[in-house]
Amino acid sequence: MREPVVILGGGIGGLACAVALQKHGLACHVFEQAPRLEEVGAGLLLTPNAVAVLEALNLLAQLRPHALITPAWHILDPQGRDLQVLRPFPSGQPALSTRRSDLQRVLAGALAGESLHLDHEATSLVLQQDGVRVRFRDRADVVAPLVVVADGAASRLRRALPRARPLRDQGYVGWRALVDRAPAGWSDGRVTETWGSGRRFGIAAVGGGRTYWYASANTDLIEPYNALSRRELLAGLFHGWHAPVEELIAASDDEAVLQHPIADSGPIASWSAWGRVAMLGDAAHPLTPNLGQGAAMALEDAWTLARCLATDRPIDKALKHYRQHRRGRVAVVWAASRLLGQVIQVAEPWQEALRAAVLRATPDRLASATLRRLFRFATD
Repeated sequence: MREPVVILGGGIGGLACAVALQKHGLACHVFEQAPRLEEVGAGLLLTPNAVAVLEALNLLAQLRPHALITPAWHILDPQGRDLQVLRPFPSGQPALSTRRSDLQRVLAGALAGESLHLDHEATSLVLQQDGVRVRFRDRADVVAPLVVVADGAASRLRRALPRARPLRDQGYVGWRALVDRAPAGWSDGRVTETWGSGRRFGIAAVGGGRTYWYASANTDLIEPYNALSRRELLAGLFHGWHAPVEELIAASDDEAVLQHPIADSGPIASWSAWGRVAMLGDAAHPLTPNLGQGAAMALEDAWTLARCLATDRPIDKALKHYRQHRRGRVAVVWAASRLLGQVIQVAEPWQEALRAAVLRATPDRLASATLRRLFRFATD
């Protein structure tokens, strides 16, 4: 393929795809609708499968100074007591916690020349004889032999493609934010997730004296707080929970707390169209965030797609190969993530008690081994 690939979306998946294509000797251009790459108030938990892709892209060493190694995940009850301690990380394959913006900056810095184009909002795709025409708002059209759609879960382009599935609300809401403090007990990289009645709260230091927190609550639980600010809403939902939950909420700038309904679109979405358009990451298969696999699946997609395109196959055959490699893998992760979300969000007292009993009775080594298999990805 001599002409450059066009990638729509300058997030983790789109940038990783560009770096992977360039690593395989293929030219590309990334078009991002935002006028600049900015901090989005979120952190990332990068499991070993995501770390493996970054290592294959020769970017892990650049990210490590901006990340913490995660030695364990602790599942807690609202009083701060361990329900389970997970160490699902194979020897030599660490998990990391970092800021999304730091990973985005490392990926963008690895792009060649002037291949990243900001302030380009794609509005439609048109198939024509010589490729795919991309139409932008207030910008000149671009024609490419292959277009990669990587513009996230809310992708408007995905909805216009054949066999696209709509997002399906899962009945709970998520929040996330970064704060400029690292609570004692978390600064060494420990990650905790506290499970209560229809709600949860996760905490992960990300280095540089900053902490990423995330939370969720069933939709019906937040209705009495709808007239309040986000910080007031969260203070009510998590009142009385173990330290430093309330302190982190209080330290958050209300305008910087991101709020979004939790949704996915099913295990099989539109991976490609017309033999000329490829989908990756959340644009192809929006996942619930319960296993922290959104960025990891986007990185896996990017690596796999680039390898499929770096062969002598025609584009349509390469895209078929890409689908065959990824659909089964993503379906397993999708199902596991959705099921875990249903377990986390149980709200009846008897369900919460049963969940706690099962977690305490399940050996940590068994639970860790189950996740370890899920977090395995070979890049060779």
